[in-house]
Amino acid sequence: MTFNNIINHLKLWCINKAKKYQKMYGAYGGVIYVGCQIAYELEFKLSTLIDKSFENVEDLKSKVLNLIDIHYEPYVLKPQNSLAQHIIDKTNQEFLSFLEEVFIKKDSLAAADIPYRRVTIGTESTALQDKFLSVWKYVNTSYWFPLMGDEPKEISEKFFVMFDCFEPYIKQFKQIVGLPKTHLYSYGESAFRPQHCIETDEIVGYSGHETIYIDKDFSWAIYFSHENTVAFAGSIVPKAKELLLKEKERWNKFEFFSDC
Repeated sequence: MTFNNIINHLKLWCINKAKKYQKMYGAYGGVIYVGCQIAYELEFKLSTLIDKSFENVEDLKSKVLNLIDIHYEPYVLKPQNSLAQHIIDKTNQEFLSFLEEVFIKKDSLAAADIPYRRVTIGTESTALQDKFLSVWKYVNTSYWFPLMGDEPKEISEKFFVMFDCFEPYIKQFKQIVGLPKTHLYSYGESAFRPQHCIETDEIVGYSGHETIYIDKDFSWAIYFSHENTVAFAGSIVPKAKELLLKEKERWNKFEFFSDC
C-alpha cells in the first residue's frame, strides 16, 4: 500500500516550518538557520518514501519515526551550541506532535496541495546518474553546457539563453513538456547526502543549486546554472527555439558581464 497523501501532509509541515525559520533568520540570523536545515532535511527524507509500498499505515509510521534520527547536515549532526540543540529538539518534538495528529485524521485528510517530488536513492539513483553521464555527459560536480570547459560534441542539438530571457516563457514551456501531468527527472548540486536524483512534476529555475532536468526517456535536457544561463539540448530544442523566437538575437550570448 502507498500513503502519498499522508506523507505529503508531513512534507508540507516541514516546508512551512522551514519558511517560518527563514523569516526568523532574516530578523535574527545566526544559529536560527539550523531550524531551516533540519526542517528541509526532514522533508527530503520524507520524499524518499513517496510511492513506496508499506504493509499498512503503522508500517509507514514506523519508517517515518526511523528517519528522524538520520541526519546529513553538519550543523544538525554537530550542533554549534545549546541553542542550536534546543531548536533541533523543539522542531523534532513539534513534528512528532503533528505526526500523531495526521495519523489520527488519516482517513479524513484532504488532498495535500503539494507538487510531486520523489527522491531516489541507492541503486535506482545510481542507475539514473550513470545514464545522465552516458546520455548527456553530465555529472553534478562540474558545470554543464555552456559553462563547461569542453562542450559535449556528441550533443549536436543545443543552445542557451540567459534566465531573464527565458523567465517570461516558463509557464508556456511547462505546458509544452506536459507538466504537471508528466514527470521529469532532476539531478544536480545538493545540500543533502546521499547522492540522489529526483522525480518531479515541476521545473524550478536556479534556486541555489545547479540543476538539470530531463524527460523520462532521456531525449531532452534543460539546465539552470548559477551564472543564470538556461541551456536546452536534444529533442526539445526545436520547440524551445520556436517558443523563444522573439528572443533570437539573445540566443547563445553570455550577458552576465554586460554591466562590467
